[in-house]
Amino acid sequence: MVPADSLPAIRDRYLGPSLLSPFADDMARRLSRLSVGPLLETAADTGLLTQAIASSVSAGLTIIATDPSTSMVDYASDKPGTARVIWQTAEPCALPFEAGTFGIVACQFGVMALTDRVQGFREARRVMKQGARFVFNVPATFRHNPVADCVQRAMGTLFPSDTPRYLSHVLHGYADNEVVDDELTVAGFTDAIYTTVDLPYAAAAARDAAVGYCLGTPLRAEIDARAGGDTDPVVASVTAALRRRFGAGPIASTMRAHVVSAAG
Repeated sequence: MVPADSLPAIRDRYLGPSLLSPFADDMARRLSRLSVGPLLETAADTGLLTQAIASSVSAGLTIIATDPSTSMVDYASDKPGTARVIWQTAEPCALPFEAGTFGIVACQFGVMALTDRVQGFREARRVMKQGARFVFNVPATFRHNPVADCVQRAMGTLFPSDTPRYLSHVLHGYADNEVVDDELTVAGFTDAIYTTVDLPYAAAAARDAAVGYCLGTPLRAEIDARAGGDTDPVVASVTAALRRRFGAGPIASTMRAHVVSAAG
């Protein structure tokens, strides 16, 4: 049975502990080493990175968290531990801030979904102070993310003539550092540092991973379009595929992302 929770709640419950929070904690630790603010977060989504930032960076650092979705901002701003955060609805490609405002711009797993990444990078650079850093992360390829790979393979089996593309072309479709570097350069950045981060992936059960990916990401819209809105059989098939690959108990695997810190 499909959970009755909203997409953000499903994402937090089923993808948060296994995928999103570990990388958010890693990024927050990196951001805590930077001392020049204010800090702007773009595409804050459900606020998992925001929570990690709020508990990690200096208490004197102003934090502004933004997302293009008002409903997402409403959801994230209700989370505990974010009382110090200023929330605002804003498009990453058209930020409503003055040039040279921020010492840090951060984004977790958001840049690969931008309709115009170069414009999003230009906007990040525009609102940065001299010497500021733009820090973001992107998931690596399927080769280094076995659980996502298994889910995508299941999509190919279920929908061979029209396989959903979100995981392959969006979430894991921006993992080439040379491509990232080229687009940062076009946007005016002159210095970028690339760090590969490998972390353990742990899910309580195969179904949790299946629900998280199938119902807690934009993959759900693709599934709905192909399955007529009946997602239960799809989740069941993905769960079975994950159990075949990782076993019937909790999933213990690996995952990788790239962290980019750019200036210019």
